[in-house]
Amino acid sequence: MNDRAAFTTSIQLNLLDRLEDIVEVLRSRVLRGLESGTLVPGDRLPSGRDLAAEFEVDHRIVLAAYRTLSNEQLIEMRARGGVYVADRRGSGGLAGIPASWLTEILTEGLVREIPAPDLHEWLRRCTETLRLRAVVVVSTRDQVHGLSRELTDDFGFEAEGVLASELVESGTPLPLRRADIIVTTAAHADRMRTLGAELKKPVQVVEVRPDLVVGEWAMLLRRPVYVVVATAEFGEMIRKFFAEVKGIENLRLVVIGRDDVSLIPADAPTYVTQSVRANLSGVRIPGRILPSVRTISTKSAREIFAFIVQSNVEAMNRLAC
Repeated sequence: MNDRAAFTTSIQLNLLDRLEDIVEVLRSRVLRGLESGTLVPGDRLPSGRDLAAEFEVDHRIVLAAYRTLSNEQLIEMRARGGVYVADRRGSGGLAGIPASWLTEILTEGLVREIPAPDLHEWLRRCTETLRLRAVVVVSTRDQVHGLSRELTDDFGFEAEGVLASELVESGTPLPLRRADIIVTTAAHADRMRTLGAELKKPVQVVEVRPDLVVGEWAMLLRRPVYVVVATAEFGEMIRKFFAEVKGIENLRLVVIGRDDVSLIPADAPTYVTQSVRANLSGVRIPGRILPSVRTISTKSAREIFAFIVQSNVEAMNRLAC
């Protein structure tokens, strides 16, 4: 391959990666918007040129992304009439799951000599042969509860957490000793990798979904949004994370136990962290409560699933011997 061909191929790959990123962001915006109630079927979405300016790409890439979502029946593109959220009522429990994706999974299984009726059993064995434990080591209670909830609900772990400030040199807490994997953030990566090497346990440093900044929260912050947190420290983390988002002035942080939650307007979009939800003790929070946010990035999710699958495959091999 000559230099010019290599350069052209590199550009094409970069454009493909950018297209996939934009598809993921737009899909997330629509699905989360429908879930939170900030979007309803029939709502008009931004034009291709508006999004091209936002993402700093050629508008044809945005149109290609919109066509992907149209093929998934998530949006409707009307000739010279704009782009709208599709009405998916009647699609049952598979709303948001494109038939083409499911078809590809079944086909890939067959290529590997796994008949379609057997595929679900292989998926179950690769994720459920072992009951894996994860321990979350982070800075705040809000992070502990949030990440533990994701690891349990989205990945199937038995998850619990430890505050980094509670780790002392004199001993290793029980959750760390019995965990199969340590999950932490960049703030504690070096320390946890050292500890993981000592305990002979893998360490996963999770990244936050970058599309949160340009995804559903970019849409939510067009109006006042209340975020109820357990600690002021986590509230400041949130404020810094969204600092560059247009509409950041609409972010209203409420620290439970310090601020008066009754002042939240009844119709205001309100996000309540998992830590607060777990410790409300009868306290009623007004506002229109938003669904829980998935924060773990696709890259980190892929690495976590790789650990889960590898652990389960090794267990199946041991059982087969």
